[in-house]
Amino acid sequence: MSDLHHLDRRDFLKWSAAAAAAGLALPRARLFGAQEPAAGGGPALVVIFLRGGADALHMLLPWKNEEFLAGRPTLRLGEAEGVLPLDGTFALHPALAPLKPAWDAKLLAPIVCAGSPHPTRSHFDAQDWMEYAAPGDRSVRQGWINRFLAASAPSGASEFRALGMQDLLPRSLRGAYKVLAVPTNLDRKRGDQTLDRFEDFYGDGSGMMEGGEDMQGRREDDDTGVVESGRMTIETLRRFQEIVGDAAGGPGAGQEGGARPDPRDRRRARDERETAAASPNDYPDSQFGRRLAILSKVIRADAGLEVAGLDYGGWDDHTNAGGADGKMAARMRELAQSLHAFVTELGPRMASTTVLLVSEFGRTAHENGNNGTDHGHGGVMWLIGGGVKGGQVHGKWEGLAPKALYQGRDLPVSTDFRDVYASVLAHSFGFEPGKDFFPGHKVAKLKLF
Repeated sequence: MSDLHHLDRRDFLKWSAAAAAAGLALPRARLFGAQEPAAGGGPALVVIFLRGGADALHMLLPWKNEEFLAGRPTLRLGEAEGVLPLDGTFALHPALAPLKPAWDAKLLAPIVCAGSPHPTRSHFDAQDWMEYAAPGDRSVRQGWINRFLAASAPSGASEFRALGMQDLLPRSLRGAYKVLAVPTNLDRKRGDQTLDRFEDFYGDGSGMMEGGEDMQGRREDDDTGVVESGRMTIETLRRFQEIVGDAAGGPGAGQEGGARPDPRDRRRARDERETAAASPNDYPDSQFGRRLAILSKVIRADAGLEVAGLDYGGWDDHTNAGGADGKMAARMRELAQSLHAFVTELGPRMASTTVLLVSEFGRTAHENGNNGTDHGHGGVMWLIGGGVKGGQVHGKWEGLAPKALYQGRDLPVSTDFRDVYASVLAHSFGFEPGKDFFPGHKVAKLKLF
């Protein structure tokens, strides 16, 4: 095991012990939902979409399974390649080593054979079904998170209650409830210049803005819900920048009523923010890492954030996925390092924070002739955070024999993604979806928390 892994483990266990202590000291009702916020801030949910169909069997490997070994001659890994055993069946890919301490601290829970029951192998359709949480129903055009926000909206809610940490809102956040989409350039030093240009274009600063995001593509309905919920005023985005900069000053620094810089001192304030916002944690120098770093600051600023969504695209590994190293390993390493830095920076705040990772489908059980995998069916969903029944693999696993596979080639879906969504909403916010919240679906209770 590498020295880097040992270092990650020690650091992670420090904050996880603090988070566990914070969780034990707080009544369950305060932690998970409801009238009173948890100490240091209310509950927060972060939903990360791995776009492209992430290969579940290359992230969470059934590393001793005979069918796995036979069906993946170039992708299979074992102890010699540094896999991290979790139990008698599964191991983490070595690139996910920064997440192993979360497993040890019982804060990480993978859910195998999870996903959408719809048989499509189309990226766009499968993503839509998961984000609208209505498989096969094209009439639904309000995202599942937006439906929750609209159904549970309190009076006087913060304008930062929900964030899309990218130019174009994920479909899960689109709908009647207004959600702030954070432009990409706001996570760089050019942020204020970007807003200045938009302000010049729109005149009085009351204009709106939107953009695009990798692996979402453009479809006929891209303007549906974006105009209403993904465009915010320049002034709102300037306040967002102030929150991000002020977060380094400690909890509450970004709350309304705090001192705001005079517009004439904007350049000086920007320089101060850039200095203060430098993170002591090791976020990768990547767009995804920078976005998580900003999100951590918003949560710690107590600005009223409840839900945030962001994408990480590029998981469509048809060719040369690589084994212990390679394209997918590099992506997994960046994902795991970013998440490790995020939870480390949040510290005890993870007691009231939940991270959910999803992908539109898994991949074929056997690799193809190009050392990759093709579009599949069942995949893996991941939970990290306070109250998670971690340190165990959830879901129904029946192996990889042909009779256990969907259509003889893919992992089946034995856990419906909507049941995971319902469990997360109940855990984080005490929200029980009504019978029409997931159209045509009766929620099954899961024991994930």
